[in-house]
Amino acid sequence: MPNRPTRSDSPRKPRLPGRPAAGRHDHREALIDAARDYFAAHGYAASSLRQIALVAKVTPALSHYYFKDKAGLLEAVVEHRVAPLVQSLGAAVAAAGPDPAAALRAFVLAYTRTAASNPWLPQLIVREVLSNEGALRATFPERFAGGMAAMLRGLVAAGQARGDFRADLDPREIVMSVVSLCIFPFVAAPLVNLTLGIGTGPDRAEALASHHLAVLLAGIAKTP
Repeated sequence: MPNRPTRSDSPRKPRLPGRPAAGRHDHREALIDAARDYFAAHGYAASSLRQIALVAKVTPALSHYYFKDKAGLLEAVVEHRVAPLVQSLGAAVAAAGPDPAAALRAFVLAYTRTAASNPWLPQLIVREVLSNEGALRATFPERFAGGMAAMLRGLVAAGQARGDFRADLDPREIVMSVVSLCIFPFVAAPLVNLTLGIGTGPDRAEALASHHLAVLLAGIAKTP
């Protein structure tokens, strides 16, 4: 009686061209991280899939397989690296409860911690959001900044309605001051370090946030 073919004797299905072998999910994550850092350091326009693949230590073919092109890789960075950080800011504000001042404190602390722990984020904002030619110039305000600004305006308006914040100040300008205090030390980190000797690493996040809050809340608090 003929022997049945064993599992090892059975012919294997050929792998499709360009398809990564099983267990390569870490390659996709490595590409997103490499693109995140490369876009922040060199800018989207000056980057290529081949350069990013070299940094990620994978083949350029894998870049094309996962993301098709550079625009697809940028979208992956926004969706999987930027969006979760922005969502964490909203979660921190929500967890602070209904007190506008407490929610504002939570935002400043969360933003400062986030920027200090992710130095690529302020760099990416400078290159791709603030620049006139930035790849995220049109989409970032709609997807992230607009919602964040509306949330902060709501907090300020609530604080004014409760009598906690000065009613003679424009809520929009208060929001501008909040964001300016939070982001400037990080977008200008080399200058701040060189001229003032102030670091912006994670070990400085608490001190920076405390200083910002002291200045901010003293300025907008309703005087007795």
